[in-house]
Amino acid sequence: MQAVILAGGKGTRLRPFTFLQPKPLLPLLDVPFLEWLIGRCRRAGLTDILLSVGYLGQQIEAALGDGAALGVKLRYIPEETPLDTAGALVLAQPYFTGDPLVVFNADILTDLDLQALMQCHVQSKAIATLTLARVDDITAYGLVEVGEGGQIQSFREKPTPAEALTLTTDTINAGTYVLDPAIFKDYPSGDPLSFERRVFPDLLRQGHRLQAYLHAGYWRDLGTPASYYHGQLDILLGRMTDFPLENVQQQAPGIWVHKTAEIHPSAQLHAPCYIGAHTRLGSQAQIPAGTILGSHSWVNGSLQPGAYGPRVLVV
Repeated sequence: MQAVILAGGKGTRLRPFTFLQPKPLLPLLDVPFLEWLIGRCRRAGLTDILLSVGYLGQQIEAALGDGAALGVKLRYIPEETPLDTAGALVLAQPYFTGDPLVVFNADILTDLDLQALMQCHVQSKAIATLTLARVDDITAYGLVEVGEGGQIQSFREKPTPAEALTLTTDTINAGTYVLDPAIFKDYPSGDPLSFERRVFPDLLRQGHRLQAYLHAGYWRDLGTPASYYHGQLDILLGRMTDFPLENVQQQAPGIWVHKTAEIHPSAQLHAPCYIGAHTRLGSQAQIPAGTILGSHSWVNGSLQPGAYGPRVLVV
């Protein structure tokens, strides 16, 4: 199968972080999100990857290149204008091999079993397989109703709080799909196209089988500042396990320190926390629970809980 990563959004909910850097390159514990996602693809055997880029896309291409350093083959599909969630797939058709496409939104942190998802798609013989997840607050998401044998029946818009009280459906579109590439052949190239409002409802109306794959593990949309912060804490606390921390040691439960960091014996660290590469903590450093401290920082005083980027100075 081929992978397609949708990385063209502006990340408006994460501003001001995304004014100068595209959302898919924002770091999780010093690792750019896209590097982690590409690593997941490689470990699942997906090494032919198409990257849909738009807003600040040149930064993504400059950071990742042709993918050789990451053990994959990367090709870029630039969007001159925003094409919604599915328009990039129409543009990408010249690069399709005819094999199924595993499509990712570039803002979902999850331990989804990609091999099991792909196997589900093959066994169901569906034209599209959608990963679904259950969430506590369904008012923030569109809902997917599933019938016998995991076959998707319908899609619902985001319910109001009053409507949510009357619904029994709590499964949402979790942002990872396996799709037959022929789905896109009849849509005009260069026009905005939505999976949720056009492509998936069109397939249902045409009588095609859409299969649900229910993911019961970890899932988080990183699209807001609070969720971006708590996703990183979940990694430190072991709630999100599919995030290899290379060259990082757990010095005590929940206390993660890069092997190049220098920590004074009198510095106080409280779990969960993360200390990045080449960072130095002096004798007066106070690192409270819930602190993510980026690389190349110098701290010899007290911090408040939060996520700090690189080159922080506290004396």
